[in-house]
Amino acid sequence: MTIAGGSTIGIVDIPFNELGIPSSSLRGVMRTAVSNLLPNGFTSCGEIEPNRMRKAHGSSPCDVCRLYGYPDSKDGGCFTILMDQVVEEKHLITRVSIDDKTQKAKDGSLFTQQIIKPGREFKAKIIYRCEDDIKLFNLLLYSLSALRYWRLGRNAMVDVKVLTKKEEVCNKVKCNDETEKLLDFLSDYLWR
Repeated sequence: MTIAGGSTIGIVDIPFNELGIPSSSLRGVMRTAVSNLLPNGFTSCGEIEPNRMRKAHGSSPCDVCRLYGYPDSKDGGCFTILMDQVVEEKHLITRVSIDDKTQKAKDGSLFTQQIIKPGREFKAKIIYRCEDDIKLFNLLLYSLSALRYWRLGRNAMVDVKVLTKKEEVCNKVKCNDETEKLLDFLSDYLWR
């Protein structure tokens, strides 16, 4: 539950970080989204705890972990996300923490947060390193598609559009019919 507005608090209580979307958060949400909306033909161990991942993988890791990385792997997966964002316009929202047991506001729990205005666009560059594995590249595209049906942060809806032209992408990776369909699907926003 979010309770907002009405407060005269005009500053953020303790601004810990610069406002923005960390690439690690975007990557984590993409992993969660595709694991929960996994297309046929792909595998996911569904685990986040390293020991459970190792046990679930047995002799070889699942497709999601091969794409995103997993404990004891030699690399951090097949791709890196670089966020290109400058948040000039910061908004404030006042919230109160709710006690789970009583469903009432906790004493002294009023706080103010900086938020990103809804509808704001950000650009991210994805650097894909497993060019010879089209299956994992397609899983990356499915991850972007799944992000459209998932949430970021406090239930913020996300829409995604791939700006790079299909021909340019297919010059770098060997596209198949599935890749081309996914790139067509991601060539424009879904929710506008």
